[in-house]
Amino acid sequence: MSNSESDGAAARAKEPRRFFEKQLAGEQPLSFETAGQLYRLSEELLAVKPWDFLADQDLILMEDGESGEICYCSTMGALGEVFSLQVYTGAESYRFFRRIAAGKPITAGDFFSSMRGVSVELVTAKEQTPPDRELLEAFGHLKKRGRRAPIFRASRPGYHPWYVTESEARLLVYCLQGALEFCRHALEMDDVDYWEKDDVFPLLVSDPEDKTRKRFEIRLVKAPEPPVSAPQPAELDESLLTNTLRQNLPRKGTLETDHFFTGAMVGEKNERKACIRFVLVSDADSGLALQPVLGKPEESTGQLLMQALLGAIRDGPCVPREVRVRQKEFKILLSTLSERLEFDVRVTKSLPALDQLKSHFLTMIGDPGEFSPP
Repeated sequence: MSNSESDGAAARAKEPRRFFEKQLAGEQPLSFETAGQLYRLSEELLAVKPWDFLADQDLILMEDGESGEICYCSTMGALGEVFSLQVYTGAESYRFFRRIAAGKPITAGDFFSSMRGVSVELVTAKEQTPPDRELLEAFGHLKKRGRRAPIFRASRPGYHPWYVTESEARLLVYCLQGALEFCRHALEMDDVDYWEKDDVFPLLVSDPEDKTRKRFEIRLVKAPEPPVSAPQPAELDESLLTNTLRQNLPRKGTLETDHFFTGAMVGEKNERKACIRFVLVSDADSGLALQPVLGKPEESTGQLLMQALLGAIRDGPCVPREVRVRQKEFKILLSTLSERLEFDVRVTKSLPALDQLKSHFLTMIGDPGEFSPP
């Protein structure tokens, strides 16, 4: 074996075979092969500069071959600040995209609790983490002051963006292939406006005979805002409910309650960072704050609301005549509990006692609260 061949073999032996292993403990880390595809496609994206001719609201639709869900691909970079391809996966993420596009007020917690998808963002060196740099170095990325390089992230409801797993990376590869193919077509057909009609978008359909999934057909499809799924009343904890009923508590007063995610994060160094999630309860008349409930991203909103209210009833100790909530969904979630304990649930835009408590709490943890997208 020649010296050059020996050096090449040694270099290949040192190549990491998988990426983000520490950060994805218990999940399938990113393989070297898929990481290479992501890197090369992202470099091509940077060369094509789709943000020069696509706005972030010019969505490109693709179908996830495994889940059957629609992926809504948005190219960002027209404002010259963030350069990325963001893939919104499924109806809930798309609904939230439309909320952002309409300029409606949101919070950081709203964003993290609603987002599901994958993304590549092209960033400078100061925005890259050590695991990002390890991946870039494995593919010979040249370091140059001010030069942008890709980082790959996945969003899951209730969590901050984190490193992609192998399956998430494969979905991102597929969406990048489709977006680039569309860009090549759009540059050739620059007189065609695929988004001239409201709620109509180009859908890329892969050729079923192409095993590489690199060839696509473009179809125009209608994609209105999807309806909100009807919530189901939360299941009761019969033991807790029976104990409450046995106490024959007095009935008086009004409680206000709300559930929300915050932008504050919690998690160990190499662990996916969860958003802090709360249910607050306050006495509508006195403004007294009752014991809050902290929840994990995977927990049921209905169960958390019930847990908070039963705790407030226990500490009262009394059953409220009325509970006020901000969302109709919460009224439905609490319907079984309200029927059994015989209190009314009223939906109202204003929760003055609770909002004062919530504002103080958000300030304390450094969450800016509600803002309007640019």
